[in-house]
Amino acid sequence: MEGIRERQFRLGPNAVPLGWVKAHNELLGNEEADRLAKEATNLYPEDPQITEGGLKQAWKRMREEERRVKGAGMGRLVKWNRRARVAYVQCRTGKGNLHAWRHKIGKTDDPECRKCGRYVETGKHVALVCTHGEDIGRRWSTWEDMDDRARWAKKEKDEKGFYTVDLVETFFSKIDLR
Repeated sequence: MEGIRERQFRLGPNAVPLGWVKAHNELLGNEEADRLAKEATNLYPEDPQITEGGLKQAWKRMREEERRVKGAGMGRLVKWNRRARVAYVQCRTGKGNLHAWRHKIGKTDDPECRKCGRYVETGKHVALVCTHGEDIGRRWSTWEDMDDRARWAKKEKDEKGFYTVDLVETFFSKIDLR
């Protein structure tokens, strides 16, 4: 490890290319390299080394945890219109055409809500808090509450007969995130 640090100090941070190897199964020298690498990670706990493989594993764990969260649709398929699906995903992830996200990535000067102007326009704010949401039919205050489809469906009648209206879909169809 000190040899790597010394070489990087002399020649620059990219002087020693490091990469992730998925397995060291019975390859000559690799088992010893794996043992030494694991041993070296304990030498400098205040200076952790981040690898591509480690990042991929961490991101995969995070995505799996996000999918298990109540109020995130729990992996159910919905037959919503495209506009409602896009608005829902942008609000749930906090990414997309929300001012807080656009401000974070340098696409807008101001993170404030375009509708109420009092708070930062995050997905949670738009879907659960903003006063504009009340005007367009929001009746819930948590993601879990929104997930109760039976509660937010109403029967309506037209000339063809009865049909069901999903109030959550209707709400997300009306949100203007453009």
